[in-house]
Amino acid sequence: MIADLFKLAQQVVQEIQNHGFQAYIVGGAVRDSILGRDIDDIDIATSAYPEQVQKMFTKVIPTGIEHGTVLVRYHGTSFEVTTFRTETGYSDFRRPDTVNFVTNLKEDLARRDFTMNAIAMDQSLQLIDPYHGQSDIKNKVIRTVGRAQERFLEDPLRMMRAIRFQSQLGFKLDNEPLDAIHDNKKWLEKIAVERIAVEWEKTLTGTYFNEAKQSLFHTGLVDHLPILSEHINIQLEFQRLNCSLPSFAAFIAYMNLNIADIAISDWTNRWKLSNQIKKDSHLLVQLVQDYPKEPLSWVLYRLPEDLIEDFSRLCLLLQNEAINKEDIIAIKNGLTIKNRRDLVINGQDIISFFPDREAGSWIQHMLLETEKAVISEVIKNDKNDIREWLQYDNK
Repeated sequence: MIADLFKLAQQVVQEIQNHGFQAYIVGGAVRDSILGRDIDDIDIATSAYPEQVQKMFTKVIPTGIEHGTVLVRYHGTSFEVTTFRTETGYSDFRRPDTVNFVTNLKEDLARRDFTMNAIAMDQSLQLIDPYHGQSDIKNKVIRTVGRAQERFLEDPLRMMRAIRFQSQLGFKLDNEPLDAIHDNKKWLEKIAVERIAVEWEKTLTGTYFNEAKQSLFHTGLVDHLPILSEHINIQLEFQRLNCSLPSFAAFIAYMNLNIADIAISDWTNRWKLSNQIKKDSHLLVQLVQDYPKEPLSWVLYRLPEDLIEDFSRLCLLLQNEAINKEDIIAIKNGLTIKNRRDLVINGQDIISFFPDREAGSWIQHMLLETEKAVISEVIKNDKNDIREWLQYDNK
């Protein structure tokens, strides 16, 4: 699949070159190909202007045309194509005040954050590495292109990106960026929290999370993150967390289960997270709390597939109880029913079982009790068995 993606990228590069312009594969795809990591998308840098690129391909989406970027759709695959550029002035600490298109690849690579991200690849997949990114990758070192102070002041989110790459790759932060993060950490508060949240989740889920956590505390960057900056008990609990978590929701659930006075809504509001993350966090807390008290089948019945890994990790961390993903899937696959729609009865059936009772919340309560009893194999998913069980239990 990765080979196919690069083959398509080579064809895009070749098409641009056929029109008399330079074009190169750049960015994370080059870095990850050197590291042997999975690659989801490929970016291309070119000397052609956006309006020129638009004339070369059938389907082009002007996603950021004012900054020289368009999205080329080629054989069903998207490639972000950006004109070589230099950038000056970052008054909003994110976007450059001025973008100048240039014709020199080296100038374009000079504006990038880290040396490992400033490597290009030509149409024959030969590497162009003016800032010695390959050497830094080989030595597992994170260094900025040029002075770290300048790179971080251009976009303070790069400080979080440095920590995130440490968590994902296990690279060591070079002393210069490490010191620059310490000196400029306050500027992170100028960055939109939604952007920080993206980097934070990638940091939490990284294989080398513990090393990244040490850098967060060593540089003091942790003191400028929402909620963590305000509660010493949260920071202490975070320090005790000794392994990565599968998602932001798992992190919030972990913190809430340990420090309940910081509500889940506090986390999701301050970090401006989605309602889905809020919902997932609440569910994970409920299921982990139910796990020692309720039948395991009933707990896992309510566990969505996309939260299996989160639940498994939380049980290991909070209850010292190892229940692996494969066992959870096996148990879920063996359940009598998969959801309430599989029950042989519904609310109307409940009403028919108790014709003398007025409709009310008791109907939903009985449905829930029936669902739980069927899952726990107290009764069979059979209409007569359920009716007899309910009528006997509610005499």
